[in-house]
Amino acid sequence: MPKNLSFVITFLFTLLFTNALQAVPLKTLSLNFTRELTENDKTEHITGILHYDAKATRVVVEVTQPLKQIMVVKDKVLEIYYPVEKQAFRFISEGRIPLPFVESIVQSTQAEHGLTAVGYSLEKHDVVDGVLYSYWSPPKEAKDKLGTIILGMQDDRLISAEVKNPKGHIIARSHYQNHSRIGVNYVPMMVTSSTYGEKSEVLQYEQVIYSNPQVNADSQNPILNFTIPESVEVKEIKW
Repeated sequence: MPKNLSFVITFLFTLLFTNALQAVPLKTLSLNFTRELTENDKTEHITGILHYDAKATRVVVEVTQPLKQIMVVKDKVLEIYYPVEKQAFRFISEGRIPLPFVESIVQSTQAEHGLTAVGYSLEKHDVVDGVLYSYWSPPKEAKDKLGTIILGMQDDRLISAEVKNPKGHIIARSHYQNHSRIGVNYVPMMVTSSTYGEKSEVLQYEQVIYSNPQVNADSQNPILNFTIPESVEVKEIKW
């Protein structure tokens, strides 16, 4: 499995970050990003551009450093292409890539962050120190795999997300900062996330900084229609 598959999963999880842009007819969105990941006392840096086609609900990520990659996420399929090495992988999930990690950027264009669309239901609300916390329960058929999601909102901004496993242990926590106003909405330009092991130890820590948001660009971006060249053999993996 490619080393950066974990990056794709956690990176897309950060796109749960906001209900931003849902008050505007969103067609396309592009964001530059820099990402720092610390794991096993080692830190790596990744830079690139994220692109989203709202109509096709398709995400394309161009990684420029430390090596060139193009990643495409659509429904149950994640494709990773290495243009220099001419290698390609296709990961197929049994269902949509499940929360907490991915329901993709589609969540940023839907009410309730897309949680109701994937079967989550609102359990309760709570207000602590001016922060509105909402507690979401997974669909009954997935309660053996998924746990509660807790979102924190303040001043119409999503500022935190916490994900638990079915046993109630926290497995992921994210914080959203430096919100930038785009139209009438706010997009966090910095997202920090941690994933945890069975003993609450930090397995990964990452920080993603976004910049240069481009919404509904006039000219069609050809990268949104990217497909792996037919001449390249694709290794298919189911998980």
